[in-house]
Amino acid sequence: MISGTWPADGGGPIFIRGYEGGSYEELIEAFHRDALLLLDEGYEPVGQHYAEGQWGIWLGLLAALLIPILVGIVIWAKILTERPTGTLTVTYLKQPA
Repeated sequence: MISGTWPADGGGPIFIRGYEGGSYEELIEAFHRDALLLLDEGYEPVGQHYAEGQWGIWLGLLAALLIPILVGIVIWAKILTERPTGTLTVTYLKQPA
């Protein structure tokens, strides 16, 4: 679920961590779990940003090409009914002891 930490060593007073994968609810759950662990180390979340995911154009083109054999309709149904997962980025700040 954690897609990366910047800076990689995470030893400074400020660092940014990205979360992705699964559903939106799973992202928030992973963030809360991580935030509790980091709170014990003195880091507090000070900002967060959620970027909505989007389907790739290739999926729409594939669905359009496959409509004559009815597979395209199934792909279009998935595109129209499911929301792609985005990325949650959280900034943490180390609080003085």
